[in-house]
Amino acid sequence: MSFSAPHVLRHLLLAGAAALCVTGGAAAQSNSQQQPAAGSGLILPGAVQPQQPQGGPAAGTIGGPAAGTIGQPPQQQPQARPAGQGPAAGTVGAAAQGAPTARPAAVAPPKPAKPGVPKGEWQVGPQVFSDGSFKMCGASVEYDNNLHLILLRNPADRTQMVLGIPGAQMPTGQRAPIKMSIDGKINREVAAVVSQPNALAIGLGDDAELLKGLTTGSVLTIEVPGDTASFQLKGTTKAMNDLTACVKGGKDGTLKLPAPTEPAIAPTLAKLLVDAGLSSARAIPIDKIPPQQRPGDYAWQIGDKVLGAVRSFPMGEAAGDFAKVGDTYMEQLKKSCEGTYTPSMGAIEKVPAYQLRSGSVSCDSNGNKIHVAIVMQLIELPKQAGQEQAIRVLNVFSHEATDAEKAQADSASAGILKVLKEKGKEPLTAPQAAPAAKAN
Repeated sequence: MSFSAPHVLRHLLLAGAAALCVTGGAAAQSNSQQQPAAGSGLILPGAVQPQQPQGGPAAGTIGGPAAGTIGQPPQQQPQARPAGQGPAAGTVGAAAQGAPTARPAAVAPPKPAKPGVPKGEWQVGPQVFSDGSFKMCGASVEYDNNLHLILLRNPADRTQMVLGIPGAQMPTGQRAPIKMSIDGKINREVAAVVSQPNALAIGLGDDAELLKGLTTGSVLTIEVPGDTASFQLKGTTKAMNDLTACVKGGKDGTLKLPAPTEPAIAPTLAKLLVDAGLSSARAIPIDKIPPQQRPGDYAWQIGDKVLGAVRSFPMGEAAGDFAKVGDTYMEQLKKSCEGTYTPSMGAIEKVPAYQLRSGSVSCDSNGNKIHVAIVMQLIELPKQAGQEQAIRVLNVFSHEATDAEKAQADSASAGILKVLKEKGKEPLTAPQAAPAAKAN
């Protein structure tokens, strides 16, 4: 299978993602919360195939904030959200009792209440990529202070801790220094990042003393600026041993793996592609690709050299109207073309549900011609009672190819546009807005 051309073309679309981040200072980052509700399904000829659900512990990231997320967490644990996708709207607050919350750094942290006690046994199990291959293992437990501790270990034997704070609304992507202490004897300052609104990912690196302390110590204390929480380290010796055995089994192929819960492509999007005449498209699992290198929130391949993708951007009013947003996107794509850049975008089309704009761009770099067919869809809904702001989402559907395959890319894009026009004949309502980000 030849896939060299789409690999090059990804850089153009990633520049477009950056473009919207700076448009009028608006919050215009790709956001997993705008995706359709998690379901099952892959694109197959003429059909959407369901998959079996997966259980298992742990949500979070490993190997740094751009390394992706672990699979679906168990009930009551923080929901998984990919890191590296930019900050989400919201501020720190609404945390569970005993959860660290953001306060001015000058305020001395209060002494933690009595250490949290595990409400049950540590749960250890493997996690898989959307293609079913082994990803990592996680160990998790809920404490009686309503917080969660999650330990993740990947095949490279890198370990990360995730502090789960149910109910928190922290800005995703924010970094903060964390102080960790075990029995007051092992003290560290480590890097942490908000991997999802209710979870803080803490890198443990290769600190052998710290990792050993988690299995031999009695109380772990975690201090963030302005707040502190502590936890009894009951059961951690067995949990770490089980985690090690789990990773070993995953690497040597002796461990029974669960079925993946996250489809390579959402069922609603799969149906849209089938309706657009793209039933032969093959879903590309992007969860193995670092977020900053992904061609979109979902991706698919047509033939050997055409890469399709869709990326969603929640936007603020400061980003401007559809014409301004679209023009800014195209200008940022130009910065990624090391050669002659030629945009050709049509006029804005309005249907009752949303606005559409289609066209293409080309980049000729030293005789290597890249062609990207684009369909933009802007969904706007007025602010409803109880909402802080109106719903405003830009979806960008793209099909990238070498110049030789541009007709195939244009045909795929035309099919998407036709379906969107048909589906947009009826106005959207507020409850449908989030699924419509990729379903329409």
